[in-house]
Amino acid sequence: MTGQVKSPTIAKSQTGFSLMELLVILAIVAILAIGGTVMMGSRQSGAVRSLLDDLEGSIANAHQAAIASSRDTALACWGAWDKDNPLRIAYGDARILQSAGGPANFMKIANEILAGNPPTPAKPILPVTEVSVTDQQTVAVAFQYSPNDSIQRRAAIVVEGSDNWDRAKGKSDDIEGVPPFTTDFINVLKDDNNFCKGQSNDVSQVSINGYTKRFTRTVFIKIVTINSSGGASPNAPMGLIVLMENSASVFRFYNPGTENGDGKWRRI
Repeated sequence: MTGQVKSPTIAKSQTGFSLMELLVILAIVAILAIGGTVMMGSRQSGAVRSLLDDLEGSIANAHQAAIASSRDTALACWGAWDKDNPLRIAYGDARILQSAGGPANFMKIANEILAGNPPTPAKPILPVTEVSVTDQQTVAVAFQYSPNDSIQRRAAIVVEGSDNWDRAKGKSDDIEGVPPFTTDFINVLKDDNNFCKGQSNDVSQVSINGYTKRFTRTVFIKIVTINSSGGASPNAPMGLIVLMENSASVFRFYNPGTENGDGKWRRI
């Protein structure tokens, strides 16, 4: 019986990709690139809005302290967006800032709290003749800059004297050219109203009246998207908080930038 002879298998040698395979690869690369851009835009937007939320929460805590105590409550800011001079926002009884050496006293109490040494009746931070222990115990640190914070590595508060706000704007709308900054908020964004001065010993403050629960002066806080070197990213998301004199409201504004948005301001 004669066996069936099989033909030897001839291996195909492939020297490259076909046109169809190249088109598929290019399509996949394009999809990944678009996805990466969208993700980056989403992360930038999330960082700015998260920082807005954190700051609004700090202000709300100070407001609640004024409501609970029926005393004037001071909200204070000092420091910069710098690990060697970290920006801090704290609140407490306004009488501390009105005492002898008030700003220095307020910062000392806040720094001791951050170091894990809060005031107690047995161990006041300052002499009782300067500020009572009860008053010292009203102080709370509501916000502080942390270089290791994932949000604060992508979004930053703009301190007085910095050009980050102008650099960040890029092709986005100028907020001072849109309502309410062309009507009720005219001149609100002048430098004197910047709540964050950027100096280690220059305490900026705004009080919440213990009776009316309203802010005693107008201040703002600007927020921009930053890059890995700490500079502002042009055309990226921006945010703004405004506290108006004789108002109890926190006004928040947001711009998605033109890189991944329409570059227009809206109140949120």
